[in-house]
Amino acid sequence: MMTVRWGMSIDLDKCTGCGACQVACMQENNMPIFEEDSDIPKRVTFLDLMKVTNDYERGKNYGEVQVAFVPKMCMQCSGNDPQNPHPPCVSVCPVVATDVGEDGVVSQIWSRCIGCRYCQAACPYEARVFNWWKPRYESDFKKGLNPDVSVASRGTVVKCTFCSHIWKRERDKAIAQGEKDINKVTYTPACVSACPTGAIVFGDLNNPNSPVYETRLKNDPRAVRMVHSIDHQPEDERQRRLRIKEFPNPKVYYLSSQKWLRDIISGFQNS
Repeated sequence: MMTVRWGMSIDLDKCTGCGACQVACMQENNMPIFEEDSDIPKRVTFLDLMKVTNDYERGKNYGEVQVAFVPKMCMQCSGNDPQNPHPPCVSVCPVVATDVGEDGVVSQIWSRCIGCRYCQAACPYEARVFNWWKPRYESDFKKGLNPDVSVASRGTVVKCTFCSHIWKRERDKAIAQGEKDINKVTYTPACVSACPTGAIVFGDLNNPNSPVYETRLKNDPRAVRMVHSIDHQPEDERQRRLRIKEFPNPKVYYLSSQKWLRDIISGFQNS
């Protein structure tokens, strides 16, 4: 029985917007560059590097506008209903091409996907993308393909899976060495490995010794979750929102010392 719940924290005070996480993600998951890649709504990428500013407050003078970069990937949400801990995308998929495992990671099987895009419409984070074109890998680019990740065909939906294929590779190595407890197997996703400032941290949300221990993150005044206004609402409002299940309980936490940035990420401004 799995007891690990993988999660991530991203310190936005450390993020410089260099884009190394996005490049590493694309290389690790065999995402090609298309001729029409400038068409952002149809771009195929698992990790979006969003640029946000505090200029929503009118009347700011020159030099007062602040800029921050927010890496956004699949939040690996699980929903707020304990009787049905499934994210919205899993609930609507007619062919079970997506599912959530005991470790909390939401999977996506490219070959099973029929391209109906119900999951894409249901995702509250716009974290799923549709392959509009058949991937082509020109010249020596084919030599750089990751053999652990299948190539998604045209007409399928793809998404971030926390690089779960790396965990499976590390699991197989551990089993070959005689390790029977797979909960002891750890791994590092590509975006975390590539971050030059250490802004992205990954680990077990259930482990008190983990850098992303969830109880500690929830008590951190710098921590907030995306489109998750209940984190900073009064108790009566919190209970109301939980009852109507507006928020899907993401496993990615953002850290920032800037209140305006935390408000934008959590959706507090629009709640």
